[in-house]
Order: sequence, then C-alpha cells, then structure tokens
Amino acid sequence: MEEEEDYYSTQEDEEESIDEDTDMEEGKFYVTRSGRTSKPPDRLTYDARTCLMTTHDQEEEETWIEQNLLAYKASTDPDTMYYHEAMKEPDRKQFLTAIEKECEAHYKEGNYKLIKRSKLPEGATLLSSVWQMKRKRKPSTGEISKYKARMNVDGSKMVKGLHYEETYAPVVQWSTIRFFMTMAILSKWHTRQLDFVLAYTQADIERDLYMKLPPGFTIPGKTLSEQDRKDYVLKLEKNLYGQKQAGRVWYLHLRNNLIKLGFVPSQHDECVFFHGTTTFIVYTDDTILLGPN
Repeated sequence: MEEEEDYYSTQEDEEESIDEDTDMEEGKFYVTRSGRTSKPPDRLTYDARTCLMTTHDQEEEETWIEQNLLAYKASTDPDTMYYHEAMKEPDRKQFLTAIEKECEAHYKEGNYKLIKRSKLPEGATLLSSVWQMKRKRKPSTGEISKYKARMNVDGSKMVKGLHYEETYAPVVQWSTIRFFMTMAILSKWHTRQLDFVLAYTQADIERDLYMKLPPGFTIPGKTLSEQDRKDYVLKLEKNLYGQKQAGRVWYLHLRNNLIKLGFVPSQHDECVFFHGTTTFIVYTDDTILLGPN
C-alpha cells in the first residue's frame, strides 16, 4: 500500500509539473484522447517562419533566409533560356536561325494576322510575348542535336473571364500507361510513339487575343523596320503556347477530331481512345498507338 501511495503521489507531482510547464509554454503540450498530456517532438514545433517570412526589411529577410532556409532552388537548365539570355551565348546565331524557322512555320499555318496597333478594338488587352529558347541534346552523347525557339504568349497578364474561362486539361494516368504497355508486351502487340509538332497551334483560338511582336520577329519575304515593330501587333488566329487555357483548347480539339475519325473515349480514363482493336493514349501532345495489327 505504501508503494502504491508513493506511486500515485509521484504521478500527481509529475502531472502538476506538466500543468505548470504547459502554462509557462502554452501550445507546447497537447492532450491525447486518453487524457494523457504529451509534448510533440521538436521537429514538429519548428518556427513557422521557415514557411513564411513576414518581415518587410529586405536586409533582415535575406539574413534570416541565409541562416534558416532548409532548401534552395535547384540550378536551372543551362540549355533552356529566355531570348535576352540566348543572345549573350556564343551560339546566338543558331538561336536566331531557330527564331526565323519558328516565325516561318507560324506564318505558313496562318496562326496570326499582322494588324495596325491603331486597329485594336477598344478595351482590348495587348499581351506581351516571350521566347523560350532551348538547345536539344542527344541523350547518349550530350551532343547538341537541335536549336529550338518557341513563341509564347505571356500568360501571367491574362485575366479569367476576359481572356479565358476554364484551364483544366486531362492527361493519361501513369497506371493506365503501365497497364497497356504490359498488355502490349504480353500479347506481342505493335506499338508506335507519336509526337504532334506545334500541337497547340493546330487548334483554333478560343477568343480574340492580341500580342506584341516578340523581339527578333520576322515575316518571310518582308523586312520589318523599327517603326513597323512599334506600329504593328499580332492578332492570334490559333491557340498559342503560354495561354492559360492552351492545354485545354488543344485537348478538346484533339478529342473532337479523334471522335470524328471513329475513336471512342474510354469510360475510365478520358485520355484513352479505342478504334476497333487499336488503342490511342494521349499525354498532352505525346501519344502511344498500340494494337495487334
């Protein structure tokens, strides 16, 4: 009995001590469902400033980040850059050639119209343009195989309800890809990987959009003066990369045309289509075609 009394008296002393500590350091302890008071591990009570820095003092913020930040942004791909960065590279001429090819491809497909800035409809937003420049390399050797320039709309200035409505575009689930590729191997089906070139621009524009001429912009057979570059803008006729709804517009365009060709969408994955014994799998503009013949 004496041992039991000592036990309970000791337990009560500990609980009182915990209560006192709880009062002194509010929020450091919590009560479990069984009624036991417990303290979370230190790793779960780390200062919330690691997630959100609220100081407006730039010097103080930089000092705090340097001392406390747990993760830093990874270095960027040196082969992917903006226009102004590419123009500082020793192979800038190759990038300029890629720009000419991109402009020529858009021009031949009628993806835009050149109009006078003065002809812009009242209240129309003139969006900025952005070049995405990239060196493509052979995976096996790392040797440069191609220089690519992609003309983009600056989607950061687009306003929902004015320039777009919905942005969601589905892509095939990885479990679906693994399932069908496994089926193809076991059944000895034929497979083909297909990639759409300038995929987004194959779809018509969802609503009228206007864009500034990007730097280095050219028109086949015509020389643009500096004044022309100030006086003219582009009225987009086709879906363009960079738009917030570009992926969705492309998916709907592809889906509608596949259905016209006789493909039937899967009821379980909206990026899988069937046509007889043929299966067509879509991941944005990369696709897999597979079947027994």
